[in-house]
Amino acid sequence: MQRLKWLAALVLILTAGSVSAQSTIDSDSLLQQAQVAARQGNYSTSRKLARQVLRVAPAYTDAAILIGNTYTWEQKYDSANFVLQPLLSASTPTADLYLALIRLGLRSKTSPELILHYADQGLVIAPQSQELLEYKIQALIQQKKYLEAEKVLESLPQQNSFYQRTKTQLHDLASINSLHTEYQYATFSTAIPSWHLASLEYTRLLAPGSIGARVNYANRFEQQALQGEVDFWPRLDEKTYLYLNAGFSDSKLFPDYRAGLEAYRKLPHNLEASLGVRALIYSQETVWLYTGHIGKYWGKYWAGMRPFIQPQQGQVQATGILQLRRFLKDENQHLTLTLSKGSTPDMQVGLQEINRQDANKIGIRSQFRLGASFFWGAVLQFEYEEVSKESSRNRYTTGLSLQYKFR
Repeated sequence: MQRLKWLAALVLILTAGSVSAQSTIDSDSLLQQAQVAARQGNYSTSRKLARQVLRVAPAYTDAAILIGNTYTWEQKYDSANFVLQPLLSASTPTADLYLALIRLGLRSKTSPELILHYADQGLVIAPQSQELLEYKIQALIQQKKYLEAEKVLESLPQQNSFYQRTKTQLHDLASINSLHTEYQYATFSTAIPSWHLASLEYTRLLAPGSIGARVNYANRFEQQALQGEVDFWPRLDEKTYLYLNAGFSDSKLFPDYRAGLEAYRKLPHNLEASLGVRALIYSQETVWLYTGHIGKYWGKYWAGMRPFIQPQQGQVQATGILQLRRFLKDENQHLTLTLSKGSTPDMQVGLQEINRQDANKIGIRSQFRLGASFFWGAVLQFEYEEVSKESSRNRYTTGLSLQYKFR
């Protein structure tokens, strides 16, 4: 009899182990099916299968994380948060849980401080996780902690594409000083001597905003002239900043004095708009230019429209400048197409040029990286100008630029 009891107990233990193993196998199989459904975009099916897993094995947090991820991918951020947040206290958090919370935070535009917190917590569990390290670097960059980001970046393999791309980005962001020089050469279809225009500019990024000083040189009509300018771009808040400009010259070709004010505002849907005014004070007269712009970013493109309204001698002249930019490997490398119609030039130098009757322009401007710190660019443009009612001409302009960024 005693022997029969031991046999029965042994059968019971073996049976229980078999049932438990079967439950585990079923849970793993269901979770795999749920993951496949999620990869195929069948999020409702994926959640249904994952919930079946949780009914069999309530502590199977991978299934709950998958449910949260599918809500994130569907932009149902409140639902994702409702599923994921309780897992922080209901179980021992895993690196996958922190990754899910980071992805949710990035898509729902959570503060970079919270993203950094999740990345640090995840790295305690999985210190070698490349994905968590990348998210930490991105959060540090958002907080403008460039030196810290560089230290973390050095823990990644240098052949990694993220490493190479981010190394360049951090170098550019940490380079708060810039020297820029440009030279333009213009020839005409009529018997006018060639025009020369050159500039040298130094810019520094400060806490309130960037500030720059520039010297311009012009050689036109067998005269040479110099102009000094200062630009300031103060930030008022995260979405609003100003452009302030002041300049003076030796009065030979440039305005005696010039001033500019423009307010910029970032708008939803990657839009930006501005309104402003320019004052050009010559010895003969003062020219007022009212301007503004509307621009939009999408993908690797930016398009912008800038008008100039110029009251003059009881009349109002209008100019429209349209630009389309294609970004290349990064935001510092690009090609820009410019089309314009109207009398006001985008480079305001001589009074005769500003007072022309009309003009049509097409131009291409480029900028490319030349090593880690240098950039070079080129300008090529054509203008048909109506100088007066009786006179017109073609203008051909070429130019080169060089920029050096440093810390």
